[in-house]
Amino acid sequence: MAGFLEGLFSGKKYEQELKEVRQQAAREPKNLRLRLRLGDLLEKMGKRGEAIEAYRTVAEEYARKGFLIQAIAIHKLILRLDPKKTQLQDQIASLYAQWGTMAADMHGRMDLKGGTATPHPESLPPIPLFSDLKKEELSRIMEKIRAKRFGPGEAICKEGEPGNSIFIISQGRVAVLRQQPGRGKTRLAELKEGDFFGEFGYFSRSRRQATVEALEETEVLELTKEELQKVVQEFPGVSLVLFKFYKERVLDNLLAASALFSGFSPVERRQLLERLSLQEVPAGARVIQEGDPGNCMYMIKSGQVEVSTSDPGGQKVVLAILEEGDYFGEISLITGRPRTASVTALRATELMRLVKEDFDQFVSRHPETRKALEDSVESRLENKLRLLGVFRNSPAKEGMI
Repeated sequence: MAGFLEGLFSGKKYEQELKEVRQQAAREPKNLRLRLRLGDLLEKMGKRGEAIEAYRTVAEEYARKGFLIQAIAIHKLILRLDPKKTQLQDQIASLYAQWGTMAADMHGRMDLKGGTATPHPESLPPIPLFSDLKKEELSRIMEKIRAKRFGPGEAICKEGEPGNSIFIISQGRVAVLRQQPGRGKTRLAELKEGDFFGEFGYFSRSRRQATVEALEETEVLELTKEELQKVVQEFPGVSLVLFKFYKERVLDNLLAASALFSGFSPVERRQLLERLSLQEVPAGARVIQEGDPGNCMYMIKSGQVEVSTSDPGGQKVVLAILEEGDYFGEISLITGRPRTASVTALRATELMRLVKEDFDQFVSRHPETRKALEDSVESRLENKLRLLGVFRNSPAKEGMI
């Protein structure tokens, strides 16, 4: 009896709130959060069909206005109510593509006028990764995304775990925490709706560098490496979009922390990133051959390479094993000499390549970078001579290329 009365009371409460929300939504037709609340109430009252229709119109309107993350989150909510409603993802992708075209056209007209204009209240910056996808690619990625909810204090991902997925916050706030010796958890950052996290471990194939916990009721969209790889196999062009995303989200931070590029301004780092090209190398492939001319340098995005030379008797001497974040090939660019060592991929490796012309342009403006590279040349030369003379066939971290 108590349960029946409680249900009756709740039903009347929802009916009254539904009536009030409908009245407010009629007064504020552009308030999408009110219309979303309308869908929530209809769902709680068991009116699934009406709830789905309310959610659908809100999702489409969010996509039409450029709020893609919110549109995807609502689409996942609809699929929870009715798994057959998959066609909406194509409509959202199409509407978002139309928004992107209009936004680009608006900015293009502003640029042609050579002046500034008051931004439209609904104009938004591009969303990393998604904004560069074609409609069909975006639709397929939306299919692979999973929505997850977390309560206050719950860990979304933990420090030390494999970095196998990217997360986007569709609702709520999170704290980024790192365990500090003797100090416990230290808060590094707070992220909000629309922010990405997890991309560093995802792209570098390393473990999570921090724990992320929900500060309030939070919903995130998760895209796993396994699911994204399926999209890349179907749409190979997505790999170039991912590389652009990697450069903007991960590599810029690595360059800022590097002794070589710490003197570069954010604008200069961005210019440098634009000059880098991606080169994928299978396991066992030779990247650099000793004695060849040196017309570029490399930074390792992922994978592992072996740096080697030959001693006077023709025996191979391993000078270094280099991994993600390491660079090689700069010595020929500094000295003008042929390559003084060979480099071979030990496993499937992704390299970022910078040609000599661009290298010279950037280094000429930053003498501190040239000095750091010259010091590297000297150190690696000493290391090579030491290994050839004393530690034959003994690997080291530093090599000479």
